[in-house]
Amino acid sequence: MEHIDLILHPVRMRIILAIANRVLTTQQIADLLPDIAQTTLYRHINLLLEGGILRVVRESQVRGTVERELALVEGAGRIDIETSASMTPQQQEQIFTTFIAMLLANFRRSQAQLPEGLPPALYNQQRLYLTPAELLDVNQQIDHLLSAYKDPGRTANDPQAQPWQFTGLIMPDSDPPPSQSE
Repeated sequence: MEHIDLILHPVRMRIILAIANRVLTTQQIADLLPDIAQTTLYRHINLLLEGGILRVVRESQVRGTVERELALVEGAGRIDIETSASMTPQQQEQIFTTFIAMLLANFRRSQAQLPEGLPPALYNQQRLYLTPAELLDVNQQIDHLLSAYKDPGRTANDPQAQPWQFTGLIMPDSDPPPSQSE
């Protein structure tokens, strides 16, 4: 199965989004995605393992069974610019819809557990004017900027460090302003 086909399936995409930037057991993934039947979930997790999207970080014996702790293979759950450009409009809409649905589910769960005194979310939208090369550069700079904050060990070193989800979406402006020459 091709890499993009592995990622584009709605169940597998939800698994990828659920496990992003953390290590989870299969049971923890099931707890995050309670609407997916366990046999279906396990089948898709195994496909992601076989396809090199997920990796086993650790295995341990728990009540007579082997419990696996899983993580995303670095960069494997991402769709690069070339792949994105080659996707059909239907594939783009499919991935966008699943992405937004998972984002909404994560938002709802976070609101139910919101610590007092913290904002529920920060919202920011800006219009950028970029060449294709600059678009790639901005994406790389965002990755570099955020890499310093991805270590879950930060909470052990600084009790004020809480986990936050950063979700970025850069897409063409659907309503660009009139050009200067008009």
